Amino acid sequence: MADKGSESRRKYYAEWRAKNRDKVREYNARYWAKRAEREAQNACKEKEGAENE
Repeated sequence: MADKGSESRRKYYAEWRAKNRDKVREYNARYWAKRAEREAQNACKEKEGAENE
């Protein structure tokens, strides 16, 4: 039963992504921008921590 549900969910989302390529691009761009910002903040925190030691 779980296989059937996950299979239908996978099919639905694959179809949705095919129909909404522009939204998928926007979501991915937003994700990677946030991720890059978070990585930059972590790098600054690590650098500050190393300087304080």
